[in-house]
Amino acid sequence: MGSGGGPSKRAPRGAACLNCRRRKMRCDGARPICGQCIRTNREIDCEYTDGPGPSPTQVLEEQIARLESRIRELEHPELVSPSVTLNPATNAAGRGQSPAGSSGTGGRSLLNRVATPDILSSAIMAAPVPVLSSDPLIEPPPDLVRNLVNAFLPHSASLSFFLHGPRFMQAMQQPNVDSRRAQLSPALLNTVYLWGAHLSTSNSLRAYESIFQVRATNALSSALRESQYSVINLIQAEVLIANYFFTMSRFLEGRYHCSAAVALALSCRLHKIRSSTDHGLGHAGTHHGEQIREYNLPPPRDAIEEGERMRGFWYVYTMDKSWAVAMGSPSHFNGAAQNGTHVDTPWPLESAQYEAGGFPPDYRNALTVFNFVNGGPAPPVVGRESQLTLRAKAATLFEKATALASEWSSSGIDRNGFYGRFVAMDGLIDRFIASLPPVDRSGSAEAALTSLVTHTLARVATIQLRSNFKNYDRMNDGKDFVAAQAAAMAIERAGITSTYVDPILAILWTAVCRVLIGPSTAGTPQRDAIRAMLDRVLAAMNRFRDTSPLMGMLHDGFVSVQGAL
Repeated sequence: MGSGGGPSKRAPRGAACLNCRRRKMRCDGARPICGQCIRTNREIDCEYTDGPGPSPTQVLEEQIARLESRIRELEHPELVSPSVTLNPATNAAGRGQSPAGSSGTGGRSLLNRVATPDILSSAIMAAPVPVLSSDPLIEPPPDLVRNLVNAFLPHSASLSFFLHGPRFMQAMQQPNVDSRRAQLSPALLNTVYLWGAHLSTSNSLRAYESIFQVRATNALSSALRESQYSVINLIQAEVLIANYFFTMSRFLEGRYHCSAAVALALSCRLHKIRSSTDHGLGHAGTHHGEQIREYNLPPPRDAIEEGERMRGFWYVYTMDKSWAVAMGSPSHFNGAAQNGTHVDTPWPLESAQYEAGGFPPDYRNALTVFNFVNGGPAPPVVGRESQLTLRAKAATLFEKATALASEWSSSGIDRNGFYGRFVAMDGLIDRFIASLPPVDRSGSAEAALTSLVTHTLARVATIQLRSNFKNYDRMNDGKDFVAAQAAAMAIERAGITSTYVDPILAILWTAVCRVLIGPSTAGTPQRDAIRAMLDRVLAAMNRFRDTSPLMGMLHDGFVSVQGAL
């Protein structure tokens, strides 16, 4: 039966669309869109691989491979001949139609370890589309811009916005469009407008979301080929749109833009700011006559601009570490001290500290992450550790614990040696958790949300460390359950009032729910208390489903198996 309706027949083996294969749904193989994708409002995700050219997913996967090849070149210039550019030169439109699946290959994805529902609503597709040019260089009407920016700003911290707020707003308020555009790239502006439309409570503003998604992706594609805009602007835009696609459960596109942010950060050596051991300016090269872009940044104008670079790097680092675990792919920031690919950039300060002067002029640093993980000398701290510093450390532990657990197998491993590394990592996580200030709702809501993400990352690091050997007595100590309890309690302490939270919380709460709903908790005297904790986590996930389809998808997957308790 075609896609027009009526009872559908099952497609022959190998003839199902990619979306139905990925979601293990019965597909009728109808072209151009199968009946199953029509019924579940996933028309944009329906694609086949037997056409005359590559599918949008295949194009995007090829672009990701090119980006990751570029990242390897930037990390190891002495070992790898330059081969690709940062410019995703082909089929930018294909990125906008990638399905929500993941092709991570570095390990077992957290996203694949929970049942997902058949239906994921598509708010963008349902709304009538207003008239607005898809050209990102054409500025929207001033009233629309003002409303979109006002909808964006209250959530900027949860969106990993690292640019200096007052300077950003000063540039936004320039009455002359050309003056504004000289300071803020179209890519950055359109990603801010995209988020403003998505987070707005006004249906008339939300109707612009699909247009700004096209404008933002087109602007980024063009910006990577041009040089007149600040690379820090581009990194910020890539971070914002990566978070957008992760929020929308469009993981392949999220991974693409996260990788682009990493490539840009490495290309301008943001991981070597204030390095005491590195004075290189990068390298350039050609491939078949095509120039490979390098961003040799001039010295920052002042401490605030240096702060944007430092905080930008650590947001990129944290996003990469966190989503590498979620998607089962390796982190791009695993350089060893011996080959010079390690991070030397100091842990970041709060924005207000950069306004007050930032680091002393002669401050230098080396082996920032390496020393944290391996117990090396801690750098001198300029004031109290910032919230972004604590979050970056928690993301490091989350990824390192997951990587260590993945090495475990029942045979072919030195169990005593592994246990020694397990104990060392477990101790590092415990000490970090003990050093954290409590989640406190008495301050700003923004600070409470950031603290909640940090605490949850650290608790889930404990869970992940034990994820592969539940039946091995030496390491089956029940600390994963204690960590899940603590993560659930942190939600109540945070007193969340926002309508949006960082999408990585959906992944972390998934890990927490898996422990609380697992077989080790069934039939225990704490059954009612465990159910109450699980309900608390699921209620938090359900609360954010309107602004985060990822939250709704994972929430519904757990509700479907909640009876296991």
